[in-house]
Amino acid sequence: MGRLKWWFGKRGVDVKEVDSYEVKSVGSLIVPESLTNKNAFILTNSVAEMYFPVDFYADRISKLRFFIANKAGREIVNSELNRFVSDSINPLFSFSDLVYQYVFSLYSDGNAINYLGVPSIYNKPSVSTIERWDVLQPNLFEIDEYSNQSILNISSWNDMIRKAYYCDGSNGRGELDVDNLVINNYGLKRRSDSNVLASSPMWGANKSIDVLLSVYSARYNVYANNGAAGYLAKKQSASSGTSLDTAIANMDGSKRDDIINDINERNGLTGRRNIWGISGVPIEFVKTLASIRDLMPLDETLENAVKIASVFQIPPVLVPRKDQSTYDNQENAEANVWENALLSAAKTISGNLTKMFGIDKTGNQILFDISSVSALVENEIESEDLTAKKLENIKKLKEIKPELEIDNIITEIHSRYGNEK
Repeated sequence: MGRLKWWFGKRGVDVKEVDSYEVKSVGSLIVPESLTNKNAFILTNSVAEMYFPVDFYADRISKLRFFIANKAGREIVNSELNRFVSDSINPLFSFSDLVYQYVFSLYSDGNAINYLGVPSIYNKPSVSTIERWDVLQPNLFEIDEYSNQSILNISSWNDMIRKAYYCDGSNGRGELDVDNLVINNYGLKRRSDSNVLASSPMWGANKSIDVLLSVYSARYNVYANNGAAGYLAKKQSASSGTSLDTAIANMDGSKRDDIINDINERNGLTGRRNIWGISGVPIEFVKTLASIRDLMPLDETLENAVKIASVFQIPPVLVPRKDQSTYDNQENAEANVWENALLSAAKTISGNLTKMFGIDKTGNQILFDISSVSALVENEIESEDLTAKKLENIKKLKEIKPELEIDNIITEIHSRYGNEK
């Protein structure tokens, strides 16, 4: 965070324009107060429980083989359109890298912000003019929207955007060509201050995320701000006059703060500090160390991780934990995630890319191949075995009772099997 502010400060860029999130100090730890649309992308990149489900989607979808196909879904091998799904579409990243960035941004920030490179001699991007595709980092992106436009009266999202800016690593805050900008949203819910940008899907686990941030703050404070584990202090007797409690109560606030700061600087569990405090007068042991065990933070973070993963339809069995489930259970669970969530997500993304590149206007489309997904291949084999067994049983049934009209059942199974292929 500090390095980001320093970097942009050196280049004369207003840090407020690109700041990752609003922060506050909790003890010695700087943390965001809570989840917001502005910090969702950064939090997802830095909090493991949030990173896992988004990376789960991005990693698996980006490893699929995408290809150009005609309307019938048949792959076109020798086509000029293949450049859109090859590594030549960007000089810095492979096509797989770009898909990963696209999915990660879409499912963390709620928006995949795409910028299409077009030669300067052309006015707008089209299937014949696009030569580059970049996925912009959402926390470094800013738009200035028209305030008097209604989403019911526009022909494209670009009609809502007056200007757009991006703070990249070489030019600072630079203005973008709005015509080359394509923003794909997750869901219909818009941000309160924007008609263009969607809310982060992380809002589905908002309370769990806020609790999770508090848990991490508490855990850090127990270790970093605990002071000494205990003190050997002067023992108080019933006849000793002023008690320790009374002395502390009568002490002014600044003095108490000085004592606490002195304790935290010289004593504690971390760094080059003392774990014990010592006194030169008659003493007894006074325990001061707060117990992290009482907070049960590991149970709390696991519970929050499960809730965050559930927003993305990832079952608890796949959430990383110390008592990890068996390999077979994970395989079955991942196959279910593919069938119930990942396949539909991949179809949405391939459809978005098809439209963004203008490939749909040529009568073609971008599709993906799932033959490399072991969990789905295993399910396909089981499905074929089941179909074969059904047909064998029906055949035997017909031999036993020829009068049964079961040819229609066989035809239906054959038709359904052919459509699935």
